[in-house]
Amino acid sequence: MGLFDFFKKDCGYQIHALKFCEVGKGGKRDSRPESRLYNNARYVMPVVRMTSHIDRTVKISVRITSPDGEVYTYDFDAPLRLCENQLVTLPAWGSESRESFKTTGIWKFEILDEKDRLLIWASLEIAPVEELWDEQGWIRIESDFQFRNNDSEQTVIDDWGTGSFMSPRYIAMRCQYSSLSDVEREITYEVEIRNEQTGKTSRFGHTVTLDPEGGWLQMCGWGSDSGTSYAPGHYTYLLCYKGRQIGSGQFEVEKSPMQRGWIDPVALVFFFYNEEQEMIDWAAYDCGLDLLNGGVARQLPFKANAYKYMIAGFQWHSIEAGHPLKLTFKFYLDGNLIYSCTRDRETEPFDPQSLFYKDFEISGVFWYERSDGSVDTFRAGRYKVNLYLETDELHEHLVMERTYDLK
Repeated sequence: MGLFDFFKKDCGYQIHALKFCEVGKGGKRDSRPESRLYNNARYVMPVVRMTSHIDRTVKISVRITSPDGEVYTYDFDAPLRLCENQLVTLPAWGSESRESFKTTGIWKFEILDEKDRLLIWASLEIAPVEELWDEQGWIRIESDFQFRNNDSEQTVIDDWGTGSFMSPRYIAMRCQYSSLSDVEREITYEVEIRNEQTGKTSRFGHTVTLDPEGGWLQMCGWGSDSGTSYAPGHYTYLLCYKGRQIGSGQFEVEKSPMQRGWIDPVALVFFFYNEEQEMIDWAAYDCGLDLLNGGVARQLPFKANAYKYMIAGFQWHSIEAGHPLKLTFKFYLDGNLIYSCTRDRETEPFDPQSLFYKDFEISGVFWYERSDGSVDTFRAGRYKVNLYLETDELHEHLVMERTYDLK
C-alpha cells in the first residue's frame, strides 16, 4: 500500500476509548464517564478519548441499538483540532421525560465516520433505577443530624437540636429526608456511634418505614438508664446502609460534675520564698486580691540559688457544695519525685462575698536541709507539680500540672 492509499483510507483521527455520562437538558453531567447507567437517565452523552491529525470539521454518526433491537441514529458536525489522546464529549441523545432509556439491558453504541466506517463501539448497561436507589439507601438526606437525650420511658431530658450532653442516657437521631421510592418501603439501617478520643464504636440496626413523600427519619436511642454508656468526648454518628455511609453528624459529651470531682480547676502555680511572711503576703495579696476580683492566680518569676522554701497553690471553682476533697500535691525535680503532701477540703457553695481562700489551697512546704541543719537554696532545674484529686467517686484523678524551669 502506497503513502497516498494510506491517507486515502485513514480519516485523519482515531478514537481510542468510549464511555458514557448522564446529562441534563442543559448539558450538565449527572455522572462521571462509565459503562453503566440507570433507566431513569434523561440524556446519555458519549465521551471518547481521541487523537486528531486534522484541523477541520467532519461529520460523525452515532448508532444506538437497544436491547430489543431498536436502532436510533443521529449525526453531528464535529470541529476537530489537532490533539493527542484527548477527552472529548459528543452530543447527547435521550429525552427530558426519561423515557428513552426505559429498557434495561445492554445497549450498543457505535461511532461512525462520514463514510459510515466503524471507528469504535462499546456497550452501555442500563440497570433498573431501583438498584441505584438501593445503593443510596433509598433516601436523600436533606438536613443536618439532630440529637436528643431521653430515658427508657421516652421522657425527654435534652430535646432535639442539643449538641452537647452530660451523662446522656439514650441518644436518638433524626434528620429530614426525601424518598427515592414511590411506594412505602421498609428499610433497615445500620448506625455507628464512635468516640473520636477513644475509638470505641457502638453499632446497632434499626428498621423504619419510608414515606414516599419524605419527612423525618428517626433512629431509636442507644445507651442505658445508668447514664454511663457515653464517656466524655467528641462523637461521630454514622448512618449506613448495607455497609455504605449515607450520612453523618457530630455531638459532644461533657464531663459531669461527678466526673470532674465537683470542681472546675483554674490555676496551679509555684511559689519560692525565704521568710514565712513572704508566703503570707503572697497568699493574701498577690493571690487573694486577684481571686477576690474574679481573677486567676499568676505564676511569678523566680531565679535559681535564691530561695530556701517551695510551695504550690491550687485555685478552683466549686460546682456543688458539700463534697469532700482530698488534694494531693506531688513535686518533681528533673523527673524525680522529691516531695508529696495531701490536703483535705470540702467544696463550698458559691458566695460572691466569701474570701478568696475558700476555693484556694496551698501545699505543704518543701526545703532541702544540709547535714549541719541549715537550709540549702533551690538549684537550677525543671520543677514540676502534679495535682491529684480524690473524691467519693474518683480515685487519685490527675487534675492539673505545672512545670517551671528555675534558671
